[in-house]
Amino acid sequence: MPPVRLSKSAERWFLNKVVELSEVNPAAARSLIERLERQKDLLSSFPQMTEKGVLEGTRKVSMPPLVLTIRARDGMVEIAAIRDARQKDAYTPAELAADYDNDDDEDNEDTYSGGANPGL
Repeated sequence: MPPVRLSKSAERWFLNKVVELSEVNPAAARSLIERLERQKDLLSSFPQMTEKGVLEGTRKVSMPPLVLTIRARDGMVEIAAIRDARQKDAYTPAELAADYDNDDDEDNEDTYSGGANPGL
């Protein structure tokens, strides 16, 4: 079973979300952390259990109210990005953009350009 980790940007986004939530409802913040830990356990056992993502090599994991973008990287499962489910699809999280920018400069219209989710 491959280990599961959060990318730096996903971890930063999630921690900010937990801090915001804990100010309103500490129990909900603890529950969200526990749900992410359970999701990481599931992904470790079944990394292919979710639908394919927008970018090749990624998968989309629904964890209401959040959506996780995952990918296999260096023998592990990486949660590359996290966003609120109410947000539009983020086509290329910042850490994935560098990987794809080098592949083909013609496909830049699919890349994430900032906006609603500064944690990506």
